[in-house]
Amino acid sequence: MKRMIISGGSRGLGAALVDEYRRAGYEITELSRSGRSGDSVQVDLAQPKAAQQILDDEFGRIAADPCEHVLLFNNAGDVMPVGQVADKAVDTVLGNVNVNFVGAIVLLRAFMLAFQAKNCPKAIVNISSGAALSGVEGWSLYCAAKAGIEHFIRTIALEQANNPFPINAFNISPGLIDTGMQASIRSAAQTDFPRVQDFVGFKAE
Repeated sequence: MKRMIISGGSRGLGAALVDEYRRAGYEITELSRSGRSGDSVQVDLAQPKAAQQILDDEFGRIAADPCEHVLLFNNAGDVMPVGQVADKAVDTVLGNVNVNFVGAIVLLRAFMLAFQAKNCPKAIVNISSGAALSGVEGWSLYCAAKAGIEHFIRTIALEQANNPFPINAFNISPGLIDTGMQASIRSAAQTDFPRVQDFVGFKAE
C-alpha cells in the first residue's frame, strides 16, 4: 500500500497535491470539512475532540493494511480572521487556533499513534508559511499558530531520530500560491490588514 493522507485536500494546493499523488499511484485519504469526494473523510479540525475519534478510527483502519509507503500532509489552515486579536470574539479566536494549531497536533498525534510501529517509509510533511518566521500585522493568530506547528515538527523530528521505525517529519513553505485563502486575504479591509494592497499587487503580477 502506498498511501497519501492530506488535511485540507479538497481545494487549492491540497487538491493539486491529491491529483499529483493519485497519478503517482498512491491511495488517497483526503480529510476536510466538506468531505466532497469519494476519497474524503469528513472531519472538522476546528473541533479537535470530535476530530480525534474520527482520525483514530480512520488511521487505525488504514494501518491494518500492509504498508509500502505512507505520507501525511498537514495542509489545512485558515488565515481568517485578520485584524487585531483584541477585537475578535473568544470563539473566533479559538476557531482559528484550533484549525491551525490544536487540530493539527491532534491530527499528527493520531498519525503517529497509528503508524509508528509500521516497518515502512513514513513521513509527515507540514505545509508551512513565511508567516511562521516573521510577524505580519493583522495576522497574529495565524503567525503564532504557524510558528508553533513548525517548532512542533522540528521537535517531532528530533524525537523520531532514535525510534526503530522512525517517521520523518519536516516543514515545507511553498510560497505565494493563488488559492481561495489568498482571495480572502485580498478582500480584507485595510484597517484589519494594512498590507492588503501588497497582496492585490501580487495577484496582478
